[in-house]
Amino acid sequence: MNTGNDRVHETLVAQLERLYAVERRLHDELATLSEDVAIDTLDDLRVLECREQLQYVIDRHRTETDRHVERIERAFDALEETPTTRRVPELEGLFADKETFNNVVLNDGLRPLYYIETILKLEALECTIYGRTVDIADELEEGETVVDVLEESYADARERRTDIESLADGDAVLSLLTASIQQDGRRTGSDRLR
Repeated sequence: MNTGNDRVHETLVAQLERLYAVERRLHDELATLSEDVAIDTLDDLRVLECREQLQYVIDRHRTETDRHVERIERAFDALEETPTTRRVPELEGLFADKETFNNVVLNDGLRPLYYIETILKLEALECTIYGRTVDIADELEEGETVVDVLEESYADARERRTDIESLADGDAVLSLLTASIQQDGRRTGSDRLR
């Protein structure tokens, strides 16, 4: 018979599997996103500033992701479970959408704005899963170790989200928008998406 504690344990393991999948996939996808942001274009200094700030945040997040994966593996160990992943459709959808955007919108000046939005969505997803996982772990006696292991990663994710929100609200993005509008004003209708 499955006790309430067993169900909570199973739920926690399922959440850890989702979190593990997110962090492992993020490691690879953030490298690609960093390369996408760094694509050499003939940007003016305003666009370049935004790209550099965005790339810095992405690269910092990728470095943290390695530590997050290790912490999740320690959480699995604390529960005496083997680290495995569970499909996260929301994450797959975000990356598929980014690829579609890259293939359709050819205006390099607009891409950093879209990448900022994508990273904000990724951070929201990551924070949601971390928060839920920590809450579930709090319900188990053996979950204290899991909470201790994951809280630092959860704090990292919230901090990264704040960094991206600051970038989105900052002068570099405003300059990027201004440059994009000025550039669009010089294009004909059929050229605006290129």
